[in-house]
Amino acid sequence: MDVLYYWKDHEADIKAGRLGRFKSSADKLKEFSEGYPDFLWVFATPRGRKGDVALIARLRWADRATVKFKPEPGHAYIHYDAHDAQSVSFHGGGADAALAATNRWARGHFPKMVAANFQGTSGQEALRGAALSELAALASGFGVRPFVQAPAPAPAAA
Repeated sequence: MDVLYYWKDHEADIKAGRLGRFKSSADKLKEFSEGYPDFLWVFATPRGRKGDVALIARLRWADRATVKFKPEPGHAYIHYDAHDAQSVSFHGGGADAALAATNRWARGHFPKMVAANFQGTSGQEALRGAALSELAALASGFGVRPFVQAPAPAPAAA
């Protein structure tokens, strides 16, 4: 089992270094944890493409926080390991054909998520069986890179 997650503010969160966790509810977190997930498959709406979703990442599930942060009272958190070698960002998913395929997949397997516009816990679902296999096949056509890019080496001193 894996988890499908809609990441509304991914660009701002990445820029601000807010990595390693997503807000959830205690009920959703319990449901997901009991399924022993391996990955979070993360979607977002591409800029200027309201109503569309693009597959942006596959992140390694973590049972506990992998980075220090101060939890907000009353919130549950899904944790992931942004630095794990299997945590990757997808590129090429924003092309028209890729968006069309991704949206067909989402509407076909998760119509309630789409109808709810991925709001709150409606943007978080367990991902199993045929839906997971089809998503993995779809993602195999995209390029990948490590989710957290290693810093560029410093230039050699002259």
